[in-house]
Amino acid sequence: MKIGIITCGHVDPPLSDDHGQYADMIESVLYDINDGYTFQDYDATLGQFPEYGECHGFIISGSVHNAYDEDPWILQLSEWIVGCEAQRKPLVGICFGHQLIARALGGKVEKSNKGWGIGSYEVQIKAQKKWMNLAVDTARLLVSHQDQVVIVPGGVKVIAGNDFCPNFMFVKDNHLFTVQGHPEFSTSFTEKLVEKRKHLITPSYYHQAFEEINKPQDSALILHWIDSFFVMAQQSKSIENRMKQTEFH
Repeated sequence: MKIGIITCGHVDPPLSDDHGQYADMIESVLYDINDGYTFQDYDATLGQFPEYGECHGFIISGSVHNAYDEDPWILQLSEWIVGCEAQRKPLVGICFGHQLIARALGGKVEKSNKGWGIGSYEVQIKAQKKWMNLAVDTARLLVSHQDQVVIVPGGVKVIAGNDFCPNFMFVKDNHLFTVQGHPEFSTSFTEKLVEKRKHLITPSYYHQAFEEINKPQDSALILHWIDSFFVMAQQSKSIENRMKQTEFH
């Protein structure tokens, strides 16, 4: 199954030297779960936007950019998302991707007055989908964000959140899945991000972030959900195609 990774920002050296770019991280962790994947990378910041038929599904990555900005490539990607939704193409959004999908489909994103969400935190799971192959009440995920989705688009269902970030995870039917956290991040990468942003947060929050990072994370669970999301979408498409072929014979 071919998945398109739409990159929306770049990891700066020296972090990229040790951990790679967003696409590298996403591809590595998903391939560890399902070696049937192949990947195609697109750099949205360079104006690279795939045709919808090029891949079975797409993932929009995180970014240092703001989803509410008016950069030409951000507006172009927003238009692409609208087209993707019109075709009900399987689409996953991570952090910036989660936020931009919300904006493109009619929601609102803004810099949160609650400050940085950095390190790790736990969210309550409010609903289950058929591709969420393990039912849980809570999940803990690595995070790094200052912006939040404050208004979700119509037709979208919030399935996870907490007091700090109420709209942490949402879905639409079985073709859209987004998450504010970073299931592709490693703890060591996240620790380096906290260190890099130490000057932006209080000393007590800095130490708390490391404590939270060192708690057991549920990244593998979310990655399995993403895998199951794509696999079930592909199976449904195959069944639909067979039914269409039967109608014409």
